[in-house]
Amino acid sequence: MSRREGYVIDVPYPLHFHKEMQPVWMSYIATSLACRAPDIGRPYRYCELGCGAGINLLVAAASNPLGEFVGVDFNAGHIALARQAAQSIGLTNVEFIEASFADFTKQDQQPFDFIACHGTWSWLPPQAQASILKALHRYLKPGGLFYLHYMCYPGATRLTAIQKVLHEVSLAMPGDSAEAVRHGVELLRSLADNGAGAFEDNPGLKDELAALEKEHLTYLAHDFLTDFWRPQHSADVHRIVAQAELTYIGSADCFENMDSLSIPGNIQPILAGLPSTALRETVKDTARNQHQRLDVFQRQAQAIGAEQHLAELDRLQFMALPSMPPAGGLVFATPIGSIPGPEAIFDPLLRALGSGPKSFFDLRHLPAFSAEPGVLLQALQMLMWGSYVHPLRADKTTATASARFDEWLASESIGLSLVATCGTAVMHKR
Repeated sequence: MSRREGYVIDVPYPLHFHKEMQPVWMSYIATSLACRAPDIGRPYRYCELGCGAGINLLVAAASNPLGEFVGVDFNAGHIALARQAAQSIGLTNVEFIEASFADFTKQDQQPFDFIACHGTWSWLPPQAQASILKALHRYLKPGGLFYLHYMCYPGATRLTAIQKVLHEVSLAMPGDSAEAVRHGVELLRSLADNGAGAFEDNPGLKDELAALEKEHLTYLAHDFLTDFWRPQHSADVHRIVAQAELTYIGSADCFENMDSLSIPGNIQPILAGLPSTALRETVKDTARNQHQRLDVFQRQAQAIGAEQHLAELDRLQFMALPSMPPAGGLVFATPIGSIPGPEAIFDPLLRALGSGPKSFFDLRHLPAFSAEPGVLLQALQMLMWGSYVHPLRADKTTATASARFDEWLASESIGLSLVATCGTAVMHKR
């Protein structure tokens, strides 16, 4: 096993695609939150810090020809895989840089409209976090967006015991990181079974262990074997990121931006009376038992008024994805339980989108939404959260690499298909 800055580098990180990191999605999130989003209808720049083997950037570059994309990772194996893939696909608008975050901040880079960091913040030492802040301060444009994924309390609390066992096993056992995880999981299972009774007073750990046993060993190695595994409270993270002159504006998970749906009803009056954003976010995390967050920050956040907000929404176009259900009522299986999607709202919306892409302006003139644009916005966001609908790209430029990208995905047995008109990809059903 080998580590760099306390992080395992001897096994590759599995390819995981995250729609919330894509520039079209991030731009939409800012607009939905009444903030002025970067203009992706003209050339823009996007950087991912800790890009791994680059699947998210490869999707972005292949489906967003106006974007210029840069990925940074200190793992030479990851960067080699990403560069090889970009060359195979024929992408010319993406660059992969092998560097630590500290070394990257010393480079001469043009400013970025977007910076994203997924699966990194909670797993690297404080000096690496400081370098992320330095990169934000140096490279993110005014009005630019920063996406940050991290582990948080209180939901991550019960994973701490599991992580500690896995980490200590990795320090004591020979072999690579994947083998260390296998030994660690076997040890945890022996503690849970055979009458050992180690988890009897914490049955939730049994559920967590069962979930871990379904994951790929290399994913678990990257997720649990770091020397700096550290969940944080969101209020603390927001104060840290504010040092780079960024303001928290909301979640990249659009469901979590709808308090009326994502927070139990009896808690909402309490939430409304709280005096600060930090306290409200802490209470939300507690109510949801949140274990990870997908936060969006903006440098010099630019709020827009109600009239301008509606005008910006009206310009957005939405398209049905292949997974969109037939017209009628829906039921959404959310982290806080099943939420019904009333037929009176979703039937006309699904029928309209089923006939082709529609603008927010078009949809809000349907009888069901003629006086309720807020209801329409919530309904669309639930459909987006369910991967049934997606905003279209703001530009009409042809994504010439999309066919070769799909060929590459098939050759690598990666269960994604590009949706270039939306600047994203969709996962195949299992």
